[in-house]
Amino acid sequence: MKRVLLSILFTISICLTFAQGVSGRIISNNGNPVDGATIVLQNCDSVYVDVVMSDSCGLFAFEHKIQQFRLVVQHLAFKPLEKSFNEPNAGDIMLEPADVSLDELVVSAERPLVKVDDGKLSYDLVLLVKDKVANNVYEALTKLPGVSEKENTLTLVGAPSLTVIINGMPTTMSAEQLAVILKSTPVERVDKVEVMYSAPPQYHVRGAAINIVLKKENIYALQGEVGTDYKNSFYNDGGAHAFLRVSTPKRAFDVMYNLSRAADVQDIDMISWHTLGDTTYNIHQEQEIRSRAWQHITRFAYEYNLNDRNSLSFAYNGRYRNDYNGTTKSHGNFQSSAGAIVNDKDNMHNFSFQAKLSGGLSMGADYTMYENDNTQNMNIDYADGEVAAIHQMSGQKVNSFHAYADMAHSLPAGWRVGYGATYRNSNSDDYQHYASGNTLGGEDVNSSLSEHTAEAYISVGRSLPSGLSFSLSATGEYYKVNNVTRFTIYPQGSLTCMRTPDHIFQATLNVDKQYPSYWQMQAAVTHIDGYSEMHNTPGLRPSKSYKLMGNYIYKQKYVLGAFWNYTDKMFAQAMYQSTERLALIYQNHNWDYMSQAGIVAVVPCKPVPWLDTRLTLVGVYAAQRCDNFFDLGFEDKSCIGVFSLDNSVKVNNRLTFELNGFVQTPATQGTFSIETMWSVSAGAKWSFAGGKGTASCFMNDIFNSTIGDMRMNYKGQNLLHRNDFHTRAFTLSVIYRFGGYTKKEEKGVDTSRFGH
Repeated sequence: MKRVLLSILFTISICLTFAQGVSGRIISNNGNPVDGATIVLQNCDSVYVDVVMSDSCGLFAFEHKIQQFRLVVQHLAFKPLEKSFNEPNAGDIMLEPADVSLDELVVSAERPLVKVDDGKLSYDLVLLVKDKVANNVYEALTKLPGVSEKENTLTLVGAPSLTVIINGMPTTMSAEQLAVILKSTPVERVDKVEVMYSAPPQYHVRGAAINIVLKKENIYALQGEVGTDYKNSFYNDGGAHAFLRVSTPKRAFDVMYNLSRAADVQDIDMISWHTLGDTTYNIHQEQEIRSRAWQHITRFAYEYNLNDRNSLSFAYNGRYRNDYNGTTKSHGNFQSSAGAIVNDKDNMHNFSFQAKLSGGLSMGADYTMYENDNTQNMNIDYADGEVAAIHQMSGQKVNSFHAYADMAHSLPAGWRVGYGATYRNSNSDDYQHYASGNTLGGEDVNSSLSEHTAEAYISVGRSLPSGLSFSLSATGEYYKVNNVTRFTIYPQGSLTCMRTPDHIFQATLNVDKQYPSYWQMQAAVTHIDGYSEMHNTPGLRPSKSYKLMGNYIYKQKYVLGAFWNYTDKMFAQAMYQSTERLALIYQNHNWDYMSQAGIVAVVPCKPVPWLDTRLTLVGVYAAQRCDNFFDLGFEDKSCIGVFSLDNSVKVNNRLTFELNGFVQTPATQGTFSIETMWSVSAGAKWSFAGGKGTASCFMNDIFNSTIGDMRMNYKGQNLLHRNDFHTRAFTLSVIYRFGGYTKKEEKGVDTSRFGH
């Protein structure tokens, strides 16, 4: 298979030859790259063509094909430079330091925090985290305004769910698998990120999304990164990674490998006043959950630029987890138990292909294979002298395929028309078998799910000279899982008004549907200990949500927004003290609805040059209802406040400190309430070797207070969870970036006077 793929790539590379765009690198007189230089492209008659800025490696590139051209390069710290070229590869362009001093005059400039592009909020991620402690793309995304991490999942303020995509292409990888890939990707690989509260249909995801656009340098360059980190979060863990990218005007190849030792630690002190019949039992137990595993992440990618309008890309992402060991221990006045879970197999392989062609056509395909097998053994001693044992094997095998094609047309008078189609197919085989010797357990599970989704959409939009632009679309979806079929139409719309860059208004409307995971829909029971159980829910239905969001952006950095979300048949997990036996059941159910309305404000502030502060304020009014939750229903309305303050202190160009705080007021979910959650985190980053190396340390959740205690006191359900998930973590990272090589400009021979 590898030989065939390499042969195909080699044949494509040899057979296809097209022109390249203008590119080069900006350096100082001492050879260091110049970041943030403005490069203006002109034709040989000095007529303006385009403008770009150099990145952190000094690299720049234009998509235009011009054989003879002029470049005008400007930077506040260097003398302006104008130069003519006869070849698309401009090579290294050296700037001389500015030697003019101005008395009683200070010129300062600040790049905009956010730009609005066709209804998307666009951020320069590398610039945004330049003075912040972020060692990979995943950590950098949490620095975006309104984006945070909750229970190892990225969330966006005002959006009930968030999807992360790369280069505009959704993936069949799960959110957890994609997060692992992002944690192994250097921030410098990102060109920009686009935050969308209502993703247009050509992205083939609905609802809120973050699109990570990776850099594609059309130049001769070599870049790489090696790094290692140490982490202490109850256990001593760590890892190492390496990244290498080689590019030419036509081709690019990158490879990444990450090795890490990951751990999870949870301690729960639980008091359950469990009523069974006319008797209330006071059950008190302490639970310890531990897990550790070695994890290997690999990525291989190949890009081929036919010309400035045609490109192909192939990528492979792999995740391999071995030596996984999980243990659970529980002791108390009702039962004591000890269990172990061993993963015999936990592997994921993902292959993707993407093509962008002239005329507005783009297409791609994505295929994922995932396989997991584990064994659980548990022995239970009850306080009344009874004993029980559980010996079970369970696993899952998933094959997912996704293909799409899109077409876009630009019409006169600013009109845009787009249309496309996509098809997804997922097959999941799940099993759970109880071995001999079980005294506690359930029936064996052998289940297969075959899911088919076909979609087609059409969109129309227009940009007016007045600064008003809009887009409207409708997507028809045919969905089939086993023998159940559904057809749904999803409307989507966005409106942007930008009279000037200082005043931007944006509004989006979106209808979306969320599907439960394959395993959640299986009739399986997992015993956490002799009292707590996790039940899956056969027949769990997808939920449908309606979302409306409006943002006002002032001076491209201050954001004031309002949102409203309504989710019908939302599925979520809640706790239930069984009325038939002494058992605490965790299970997902379809709630009648969940509704949220709120406001959000993002206020960045730079009172002095060395202090960068950002305040985020969120207020939410939430309502939820479920009439069919076991033998009781619930309904609740509450107000929630979320406040976060991020501070970066820049001591000099090499040393930066960071101090962040977060508070969330009490909230309710189903039958239980969550107490106030808060955290304080701090870190530092030091640059060395001319900015090529960084050493950083970060203490996350210093007081271990991010996960609040949970309390249930509703219709006879009475329980207290004191949670200690060991979210406090100290991380020390050292990273070195090498390369920055670009092909040198070769001096040509003057032949203007040759010939006759």
